[in-house]
Amino acid sequence: ADIIKKGTIKSSGVLKGRYPIDTITQNIEEAMSNADIILVVTPAFAHKSIARLIAPYLTQEQIILLNPGRTFGSAEFKNAIEKEIGKIPIFVAETQTLLFTSRQLNKNKVEILKIKDTVDFCAFPEKDTFFIYDTLQDVFPQLNPVEDYLEVSLRNIGMLLHPTLGLMNAGFMDIGKEFKFYKEGATFHVCEVLEQVQAEVNLIFKKLGMQHFNFCEWAKKSYGINAKCIHDAIQNIIPYQDISAPKELISRYFIEDVPTGLVPIASLAKFLGVKTPTIDSIIHLTSILCGTKFKDTGRNFSGLNLNDFISRRIKVHEFGIHDEELKKAHV
Repeated sequence: ADIIKKGTIKSSGVLKGRYPIDTITQNIEEAMSNADIILVVTPAFAHKSIARLIAPYLTQEQIILLNPGRTFGSAEFKNAIEKEIGKIPIFVAETQTLLFTSRQLNKNKVEILKIKDTVDFCAFPEKDTFFIYDTLQDVFPQLNPVEDYLEVSLRNIGMLLHPTLGLMNAGFMDIGKEFKFYKEGATFHVCEVLEQVQAEVNLIFKKLGMQHFNFCEWAKKSYGINAKCIHDAIQNIIPYQDISAPKELISRYFIEDVPTGLVPIASLAKFLGVKTPTIDSIIHLTSILCGTKFKDTGRNFSGLNLNDFISRRIKVHEFGIHDEELKKAHV
């Protein structure tokens, strides 16, 4: 491959130049050798497989950062490692979104459209967050440590945008029609569906005592955009304007963001007794389009060993009792 031959990645956009890579390998043991920090920058559907692959080569106190984790990424990753090798003192965290807005141009060439001003991240468990921040802040000053894991993991922007926009433009994607995914695909009426998805997510947030999930606030924080609705925010995010839609139906907008975004959110809602008819419909319809039962293959909340974690959160919200008091009171 060209990238192996040249040993560099050529970048255009806000980062220009050739950037050397010390080691390019498909050998997991070689890639893990002497690594203090492991960045996992892949579609989230690969997280569990990567966790299983790297588990035999992990050493104590290594840092693993999923960029991004999507929904409950760190919890799934840590569970997968522990099933392979048992508990080991490592640190696992996830970002709320990708640091770079970027696209691969060809072979070893990429275009960096934007480096986000700030990206929230949190460890799982949360107590490890600031140790990771102290280690990474000089390399990634954009990382913003958040003490609440749910505040990072549930504010999954890809989950909100990609499946719905893909579903509403599925015909064009299926025939390979060229169009701009956000600029042309996110029409005012399509964005009304996004508003409804956001409203259902906020019912979950309310149950957990979390502040509202608001795409416009995220757009302001990440891109400096001021907008009053999702449609206006999307249409004013400059790096979004030139992003082309996938020219095939089966894309990561479905096979990543539904099973690792909407499925865990919907299954969490079921655990909490919250109804999410719009989200459920999107999961159902995209499953038909892709010929995959995403509810069966995705990150189901019941399989992530988070029941006690969420139950404690609800008790803190409803009764104002913190973890230490919960333990004393045996609530």
